[in-house]
Amino acid sequence: MGMRITTNMLRRNYTNNLMDNIGGLESARKQVETGRRFQWSYEDPSAAAKGMILERRNARNADYINTVKNTQKWIDSQSDILNELSTYANQIDESEFMAAMNDPAGTVGRTAYAQNLRELQESLVHSLNTQYGDTFIMAGADGRNVPFDLVGGTLYYQGKNVNDAEVMEKLKGQALYVDIGFGMTFYPDGDNAGDIVPSSAFDMAFPGILAVGYGTTDVAVYDTNKDGTIEDADEKMQLSNNIIVLAGQMADVLEKEPFDRDLCNAMWNQFKAGREELQNQFARVGTKAQLLENTAKRLDTEADNIKEQYQDAVGINPALAITNEAYAKYSYDAALKIGMSLLGNSLLDFMR
Repeated sequence: MGMRITTNMLRRNYTNNLMDNIGGLESARKQVETGRRFQWSYEDPSAAAKGMILERRNARNADYINTVKNTQKWIDSQSDILNELSTYANQIDESEFMAAMNDPAGTVGRTAYAQNLRELQESLVHSLNTQYGDTFIMAGADGRNVPFDLVGGTLYYQGKNVNDAEVMEKLKGQALYVDIGFGMTFYPDGDNAGDIVPSSAFDMAFPGILAVGYGTTDVAVYDTNKDGTIEDADEKMQLSNNIIVLAGQMADVLEKEPFDRDLCNAMWNQFKAGREELQNQFARVGTKAQLLENTAKRLDTEADNIKEQYQDAVGINPALAITNEAYAKYSYDAALKIGMSLLGNSLLDFMR
């Protein structure tokens, strides 16, 4: 006995098929819009799980990239300040200084040059107290407070006399670590338990005392006789290693009578040594800047790799997605035409 096919059965089957076509068209459109092969994890659990892992990696990598960019701006500011400090320090030219020491005008000529040295002091301190936003750049880990203060002939760093080497040794070691993808870890035990392992993070701090020196050095001051012969020093003098303090002390000696040429010359040699150390610190910051640049390149490469892996895991070829959408649209349009010929306008009007 043959099965009787009614109009209601045709409509029901057609409706089901048309709904499938609509679903296929919607899925194809989503693939084009999102670039993903699937929209729900149950459609491909394995690929979805891998995609989630890659999304977390990408988010973490993006955080590293953003941190590196911000840190680069910070390090660039440090480099600018060090360059400015170097420019100021190099304005004290050796030939000009020696000329001032031997100026025929005596105290008058030396006093004029001493004023240059005092202006140098102010310029150096001003540069060292530069801010980036609300933070003092050369303040080590204490960026909230003004790092340097020149009172009379004494220079203070974070409220401490820069000539106090023991205190400065502690302050110069201040660090401000940021995580830029080196695998930041912490010491598990011992005296450093809970502290960041330095090699696992980037130290963006710069204690300004490193740039201008600290502590004192015992220096032998030789006496030069009128005939040019040099006598052995009877004693050693304690000279500051800080170029700002030295500039003030040299100014004092230039203004004082009787003028102590040998002491002034010893101070000048000490000043030159401090100026060379300033150049070393400038190079050190340059090395840190290069490290950040290399890290930025590595993170960009990592971002490209993650993107490629993500595409392989959950993505769909754009050309294929467009082709699928076109085919789904063709199937849907064909279904509508078939329905029109089979069922008339009433159902189609309903479906539309």
